[in-house]
Amino acid sequence: MSKMDTKDFMLGAVIGGVIGAAAAVLMAPKSGRELRSDITERAGEAKERTVELTETAKGKGAEYYDVAKEKSEELTSAAKQQWDRVADKATGVSEKANEMGEELANDVKEIMETEKSEGKKLAQQVVKEIEETKERLKEDVEKLKEDK
Repeated sequence: MSKMDTKDFMLGAVIGGVIGAAAAVLMAPKSGRELRSDITERAGEAKERTVELTETAKGKGAEYYDVAKEKSEELTSAAKQQWDRVADKATGVSEKANEMGEELANDVKEIMETEKSEGKKLAQQVVKEIEETKERLKEDVEKLKEDK
């Protein structure tokens, strides 16, 4: 029940009790003095009952407030812990991605430098072999000229 529903219920219960008690007193065959006495007594009982119901409602309201506050604090704490875990994981993933990116960049740089140096060595070897082949051809041409 919401706060307004509880208040309306309590008011209705009190009014209904008072009307019921008044009807019972008025319907009973009694003298004027007895009737006034009964009405006063019933009105006092209704007032006591109203005070009891009001106190009970206030107590329950305070109890529900405390429970709601405690649950709210628990949920807030749980949500904060979950957020912290997600934030930590996100930070970890970001850092890992940065590290992997740096490692990949270093690997690519190393491969390029290796390929560059290997390419230079290969080019130097090809040039050397061409020069050696030229020399052999010159020698062979000179031998052929001498043999003629």
